[in-house]
Amino acid sequence: MHVTKKVGIAAVGSLLAMTACERADPRLENLTVGIAKDSAMTAMEGEAPKRIDSYLYNGQYIEAMLFPRKGKTDSAATADRKMTPVVVINGKLAGWGWDYWDSTATASHIEVAPK
Repeated sequence: MHVTKKVGIAAVGSLLAMTACERADPRLENLTVGIAKDSAMTAMEGEAPKRIDSYLYNGQYIEAMLFPRKGKTDSAATADRKMTPVVVINGKLAGWGWDYWDSTATASHIEVAPK
């Protein structure tokens, strides 16, 4: 492989890694599945979610709390897919992130914002 091509691949890889790190919400590291909803909100540094969507499905009370990224409040940053979903089922934290919310919503026949 040509040296220039190797350098280009390394540069793209580094850029992708930095972008991925930049998007991660460090507050999520404070979350643990099974904690109470109030504890999850405290772990999100006490910030209120921008929106809470509530659903009742098969006897389970499902809440999707959408949190904007820390320090981001403009309309572009508060579009559904730009925020972080934290999912509570029957008062306990079940999971977080779009992968989790998408799979839970699909299993529960809940429509969410398109990807």
